[in-house]
This record gives sequence, structure tokens and C-alpha cells, in this order.
Amino acid sequence: MFGYVKVCKPELKIREYEEYKAVYCTLCRVIGRDYGQISRTLLSYDATFYVLLCDCANSSEIPQYQKGRCRFNPAKTCHYQECPGESYSRAAALTVILSHHKLLDTLHDSRFLKRAAAAVFYPILRVKYKKAKARYPQFAEIAETAMSRQSALEQAKCASTDEAAHPSAQALADLFSLYVQDPTQKRVVARTAYCLGRWVYLMDAYDDMRKDLNFGEYNPFLLKYNITDEQALLQNELHEDILRSLHMSANEAAISFDLLNGTVHRSVLENILYDGLEAQCAAVRRAYTEVKQEHV
Repeated sequence: MFGYVKVCKPELKIREYEEYKAVYCTLCRVIGRDYGQISRTLLSYDATFYVLLCDCANSSEIPQYQKGRCRFNPAKTCHYQECPGESYSRAAALTVILSHHKLLDTLHDSRFLKRAAAAVFYPILRVKYKKAKARYPQFAEIAETAMSRQSALEQAKCASTDEAAHPSAQALADLFSLYVQDPTQKRVVARTAYCLGRWVYLMDAYDDMRKDLNFGEYNPFLLKYNITDEQALLQNELHEDILRSLHMSANEAAISFDLLNGTVHRSVLENILYDGLEAQCAAVRRAYTEVKQEHV
């Protein structure tokens, strides 16, 4: 998970934003309860989206929140669920499992300083990972399969963005739909998650193009468009083409979500899929525009 799947705050009503924060804070508490306080640092917006989507698909009860003190910042108050549902425990396990695989990837492929930092934290996270894997072995199996397939494509220098994004997209589809009971809603969640997973992978690749070019790391966009220097990287036509692909994935995720029957957290989910993903695309595009202006 990469932290791109989050709300567009300016477009949310105050009560919707408070609802989103309550889910986020509740998940933070559950991660600390299940895997220790240090594991709270692994909390992500993407895992919060998992709770929102699963509760929308599975639950018809509107959650009730209460006010309390944040353990990381006692001067701050937050809202949270006293007895959160199973979706939070699953999201906590997913957070640990996916963070473990991301750290493994850093250990194998990154530069020396990042590998050294990862090596320090890996023994701690490994213990948490074993606990999460014991609780949700299917989650661990799906993640391991996806990482293996992803690694094979990267080692083969796959230049197809569709092929490169598929393992991550399929993993999200399998993970998000695994515990959805209704077969029709299960298909809807799987398709929404697949399109979102594709968007996340390509968004991360888009965001990292300049870094990957400078350090000679794998990036499907660099290979697809045969980008070998920064001048080619900053061409407007390149970004228009990439953004077209990102918008297509985001739009399909939103269209699939529209078929979901649930109402719990629906307005927050609509904000993320309709406005939040677009805001992330625009932010990365602005960053490249600023780099281009520096070169003028």
C-alpha cells in the first residue's frame, strides 16, 4: 500500500470528514491492540479504505463513535468505535502483512542506506508478520503470490504497464473481496478493488519516474515510452498519455462501486473515488510541471 487512496478534504462535509477520521483513528487503535504500539506507525490511508469498503459491502448498521484521547498525542481528542467490527482486525493484519512485503522488497532492491534502515526494522516486523499470518493465512498467501509474480515481471523488465500492474491489482481484488458474503456484492468489490489496485500501482510508478530514472531502477513507464533522459521525462504528451490511463482506471473503479448496494460510509467512499484519486493525479502532475519550470 502506498498512501494514495485518501479523501479530498475540501469536497467533504464536516460530518463526513469526522466519520473518516473516526475510522482512521479506530484502525490505529486496533493495530496497536493487536500488534503492539510501534505497529501504529504502519497505519495507512489505503488500509482505512479497506475498512470503509468492506463495511459498506457487509454492514447495514451505522457505526457509533465515542470521544477519547489519542495515545500518540494526548493533547488531541479523537472519535473511535469502542467495539469495532471484524473488518478492523482484518485491516490491521493486512497492514502488517503488506508492510512486511514492502520492507522485504526494500531489502532486496533498494540502495544501501534504505537497505540498512530496513534491516534494522525487519526483525521487529517479522514477529508481527508471523502473528498476522497465523490469524489470516489466506491474506498472507495472496500477498506472497502477488509479490512473487510482481518480482518476476520486474526482473524481466516488463514494458507493458497492463502486465506490470496486474499482480498488484489482482491481489487487491482477492484481498478486499475475500470476506464479502453476498456473491453479487463480492464481484462488485473485487472489480472495484482490481481497478483501484491498478490505479495505485500505476500512480506509484508515475510518481517515481524521475527518481527511478536517476537511480536506474525499474519503472514500466520508463520502459514503455523509452525514456532515457529528463528532457523526455518532462514532455507534456507523455504526461497526458499516462494521466489518461490513470483516469480510465479511476473511472472504472468508480463505475464498479456504483453497483454496490451498501450505504454505510458511502459518501466518504464516493469522495475518495470521485475526487480523491483525481486530486492525487493533479498533485503529481503539478510536481512535474514545477520541475519543468526549473529547467526553463
